[in-house]
Amino acid sequence: MLVISSATKTAIIALQTQQVTQFCEIEADCKQSEKMMQEIDQILTKNDISLEDVGNFGLVIGPGSFTGLRIGAALIKGFCAGLPKKKVVPIPTLDLMAAQVIKDYHPKSKFTCYMKAQSGLFYGATYDKTANKIVDEHLLSAADVLKGSERKFCLAEEGFLPYIISIQPQTLLEVANKAEKEGNLIAAKDIVIKYIRRSAAEEN
Repeated sequence: MLVISSATKTAIIALQTQQVTQFCEIEADCKQSEKMMQEIDQILTKNDISLEDVGNFGLVIGPGSFTGLRIGAALIKGFCAGLPKKKVVPIPTLDLMAAQVIKDYHPKSKFTCYMKAQSGLFYGATYDKTANKIVDEHLLSAADVLKGSERKFCLAEEGFLPYIISIQPQTLLEVANKAEKEGNLIAAKDIVIKYIRRSAAEEN
């Protein structure tokens, strides 16, 4: 499987075949599609494999960077255009964060993951102690984020809460593999990005 996360400032590429597992992190603010394509090409070339060899694809579908999400979706759709039998595992960003919370903190009760959403707003979703989502992704104000007694987590790169996590490439691959085993696969044409809110350009 080849999995791409381009929703946050640190883009992640995870590759796993029967012969090799390899990861790559790109500090490119998710704006350099050429760099992501180059890294994927280098990983494939280094390991002497082609896209036909990697099985299905995984894609983090948001919320997150508008530019980054579009880049990731375009790459995966482009790959699938030439490989129509391949399917895609869609991975919500906050679900991925929740999986990292489980690994890092082993919570004993429900918790909420948050991301910045521009203009003083935040994305949030609440999970039980096993990372099952119990409140879907939604927009909140800063005041709303502070409500409630459950533990609250954000990305280390944003750092606006006491509890922070950094999404690890291994976690991305594990979440994708689990979803694939559970049959959570779609055709590339059915990819729907979780923007939650419109881009700044659209709102202006």
